[in-house]
Formats: sequence, structure tokens, C-alpha cells
Amino acid sequence: MKRLNTSLLTLFLWSAAVIAAEPADGHAPNAGITAAIQARTVNQVIDRAMHWLDGHPASVRDNELMEVVEEIMFFYALYSTPGYEAERPEFLREMDGRNRAIGRYLAETGAMQMHLQGDWGALTYPPLAYILTETGLETGAYGALIDELVSRKRHQAPPENPKRLWIAIYLARLGRVPDASVQYLLNNSSLQQDPQTHVLLDHFTDHAAASRDLYASVQLAYGMTHEIIALTDFGARPPPPVMIIQRAHYARLVDAAIAWATQESELDILAELVFCIHLLDLGELPSLPAAIALIISRQQADGSFGITNPDRPNGVRHGVLTSLLALKTRVAGRQAGDNGSH
Repeated sequence: MKRLNTSLLTLFLWSAAVIAAEPADGHAPNAGITAAIQARTVNQVIDRAMHWLDGHPASVRDNELMEVVEEIMFFYALYSTPGYEAERPEFLREMDGRNRAIGRYLAETGAMQMHLQGDWGALTYPPLAYILTETGLETGAYGALIDELVSRKRHQAPPENPKRLWIAIYLARLGRVPDASVQYLLNNSSLQQDPQTHVLLDHFTDHAAASRDLYASVQLAYGMTHEIIALTDFGARPPPPVMIIQRAHYARLVDAAIAWATQESELDILAELVFCIHLLDLGELPSLPAAIALIISRQQADGSFGITNPDRPNGVRHGVLTSLLALKTRVAGRQAGDNGSH
């Protein structure tokens, strides 16, 4: 994997603001020295994490198919981020290589049919096929698989379940008819109704209450992030109109969730929430400096961020991918703001 370019002038400027600390004597530090030191820190974090991906390639042969798919989604998110246009050919090469490996594995093992038996295939193959279509890469046998998924109509989760909305959104984008319309599911979405109900905002604002059932609150936050990711297609699409009109509310909600996740040191969902700042174009939130500082502080000597989610079989790799997205999209967003286009 070619190392991604992180030595942007705006990265140096932005990182100084993100991880600034008050000096012990209360006097203002030399701004130039502080910026240089802090910028090198952020630069090194991104570089080390990319080195970790270089040295730990996911292999479908090792039953890491989910990890390979998630890396395709990771590069697609960067591909869709303004500011990285020059690196798009490299992102496409990374995506194409992984996609071809998946195709060979599925053809040789017949695992695709096995994946029809559970939710994993329904959650994975529609967005994967759409991403490949949007970037002009080979979609292989995914079309037939998705047709079979639609014909089985197995997705009978409650309409407020974000997984059902995720599946419906990508089936609709592929021209298929989901078992429930996207609009119907949006009407039942807690996230879409929150400007009126404030249920999610109140939940994450009350840190003590949210922490009493930590697992449930983390899952609630994952539901939020995955709905935002699906609606914005990893950043390739603008937010839906209601989320633009109600941007102030969603800024408060994401800010509250980030502050709570930072307090609990829940790095995996924290990184996804920071990524959502970029997806919803929320700008600089009050919780962001502490969140970025926590992400930086959790990097291990090998460049990873440790096991960020013990419930995931790929807890280490997922933490690397989400942390990189959090850092790199914030860099790109700050660069756009400095250029007057944000």
C-alpha cells in the first residue's frame, strides 16, 4: 500500500488547535514552536496507523472477509472526501485489489450462498455493490446475490432498527425494491425524529444515565453513526434535507454523544462519531479537541489503537480504520475551511 500523503500545511495548522494544552506556568507558549510540535504528533499518528495497515494486510484466506470489505469502505470514504482528489487513483487501486481477492474467494468457496443465511450478507453486499458501481469497479456476481436477497425478504427487524434502513437505502440505490420503503423507515427513525422528540439528545446529554447501561448506549450511538453513514454514502452525498435544516440540533446531538464517548473512553464509537462531524458538515464542535486528544493518546507502539471494541472479531483493525477516518477527514475539513470552501 502506498503511504498516503499527510504532510499538508493545513494539517500542521489544524493539529495545533486540536491538541493544544495550557503551559504549566500559565504563560502563552511560542505559537510557532507549539504548532510544529503538535503537528508532528498528528502527522506521526496517521503515518504510524497507515504503516500498521501496510504490515497487517487482511486476507480472505484467513476468514477475514469482513475486514477486507471494511477496508474497501474505508478507502471509498477517503475517495469521497474533498481534499484527497490527487490520491483517488491510489484509493481505487487499493479498493480494486481487495475486491478482486473477495471475488476469487467467493468463487472458489461458494461462501456467498452461506452468507445469504444471516444478516451479514444483507448488510454487506448491497453497499459493497453500490460502492463498486459508483467507482467503476467490477461488481462480479453481486447483482445476482442481491436479487436473491430481495426475493427472500428476510429483513423483518422493527422499522426503527437502523440495520433495516441501511439495507433499504442501498437496495434502493441499486434499483431494487426493499421490503419497506426508505421513506417509511425514515419516518420511524429515532434519529430523524430527534429534533422534535429530543430523546437521543437527552440520553447522551445525561452522561450518568447513558453510562448506567453502557452497552445499550454504545449500540444506540452505533445506530446513529451507521444511519448517517448510509444516508450520506460515506460522504459521497450531502445529508438529507431535514438534517441540513436541523443542523444545529444534530450538532448538539453529535457533540453530546462525542463528549459522553470521550468520558467513557469508548474509542471505536468515538472515532465513528467524529467521522460523522465531517459527514454532516457540523464544523468545529466543543467536544472535538478532547476527542482527538483521546484518539491520539490511545495509539500503541505498533501503530494500532489496541482492541477498541472487544465485541468485534476485528476489534483492532476496525479501530485503526475508524481512527484514521476521524483524523484524516477532520484534516480535510479544516483544509476546506481554511480555503474558504467549507
